[in-house]
Amino acid sequence: MTSLIPAHCKACRGECLKNVEFLVGLPPEKVTTLLRRSVRLKLAKGEYLFHEGEPCDAIYIIHQGRVKLCTYDQDGLERIAGIFVEHDTIWEGVLVPDSRYSASAIAMTAVECCKLARKDFEEAIQEPEVAMRIIALLSKKLHDANRRNLLKSIADPKERVAGLLLYRYRRQTSDTITMRLEEMAGSLALRPETISRKLKELEREGYVKKTGQSSIKVLDPDRLMELVNY
Repeated sequence: MTSLIPAHCKACRGECLKNVEFLVGLPPEKVTTLLRRSVRLKLAKGEYLFHEGEPCDAIYIIHQGRVKLCTYDQDGLERIAGIFVEHDTIWEGVLVPDSRYSASAIAMTAVECCKLARKDFEEAIQEPEVAMRIIALLSKKLHDANRRNLLKSIADPKERVAGLLLYRYRRQTSDTITMRLEEMAGSLALRPETISRKLKELEREGYVKKTGQSSIKVLDPDRLMELVNY
């Protein structure tokens, strides 16, 4: 069950907002105000931050753990729209009037995050510097979405898997990617069995090495990039 940490986010002494990209440069007193209005949440694996179809009433800043945005098709198959990790911000649709979430957000691990109400977020972006940073971040999100869509258009399954690994590798500081077969399948619209076969091929060819049940180490990102034609 989702739990709230008392006294909003004061317990973290501002650390929860310190690395939020769009707030960098905001006057300290405004960050303090946002801090007082924020609510810190703890979720167990499998719990929902929000459900598809609910009103977009807040943004969520991930501090620990991983969260996936996903939907389900008519056959009940999961389709993953995105995976969010430490320091990422989920704000899908929050700037669109009367919008609703187009996907559900589910904790993939134990998660700690900060919830900031939509009205407080809208107040923060009135600052010109913050507004410009938001535009830049939106452009980056659009670019990332286009990259993910391009992955699904690759005909060869092995190239598609390689492209996903490269995409995740570029978004993190570690060379080891943590992602279950089902998550990869949902991201690429492929069957888990197909993902497993293609990972074994990539491992035999020296591109990657499986280091755990859900952990894959990228051994040669440059060669991996040559394999992906997108």
